[in-house]
Amino acid sequence: MTEKTPTKYDVAVVGGGPAGCSSAVFCSRAGLDTVVVSNGRSTLQKCAFVENYLGFPAGIEPGSLLELLKRHAREAGCTMVDESVSSAAKGEDAFVLTLDQGSITTDRLLAASWSDSDYLEALGVETEPESGCGSVSVVPTDDCGETDVEGVYAAGRVTDTHHQAIVNAGDGARVALEIIKRVDSDFYNDWVAPDGYYERHDRDVPVGVEEIDHSERRRRAEQANDYMRTFFESS
Repeated sequence: MTEKTPTKYDVAVVGGGPAGCSSAVFCSRAGLDTVVVSNGRSTLQKCAFVENYLGFPAGIEPGSLLELLKRHAREAGCTMVDESVSSAAKGEDAFVLTLDQGSITTDRLLAASWSDSDYLEALGVETEPESGCGSVSVVPTDDCGETDVEGVYAAGRVTDTHHQAIVNAGDGARVALEIIKRVDSDFYNDWVAPDGYYERHDRDVPVGVEEIDHSERRRRAEQANDYMRTFFESS
């Protein structure tokens, strides 16, 4: 389902697989207005069954994992747009992405779709053929995940990262944290801590940290258990 979109975003993520959804969750939880643009064709769906994604000891169907990733991004506050990016351009103060229907603008662009990166060519982003797969291009980045075009980032397999899903999810989170650091140079830590943890260590609560008491911890645990139970019972 395509959701109604605002005029401009802080971050636009192109790709709704592990790398894209992971980066989007971190960006949105940090208060960045984030949109995920996905055509629904994640390479994760090429897998028959996922048996090495941490947290699922019995494995999980690719479709179920992909649905959970997208739900997580949506619950974190991301806008989800089920369309393809046909072209991209650099405006005066933002990037403009032309979609199947309409367009969006964004301050920062994060490419996270391995199979669909042609739109980067118009921005002048450097690409190179993937080793062993001449029909697909990969995007070189610096250590922070930024390409040779300022404001354009890339994460996951499109950067020639190993194609394992959990590796891509980690890479998406890593690049998202680099983006967050550049937006807010204060120390940022996306962590829910026990109530009073930092006071006991004679420290101020860092930016991004939420402290919760025991009753709230129990409430969230019960809510999470109910959510996952309902999801898998209905799958």
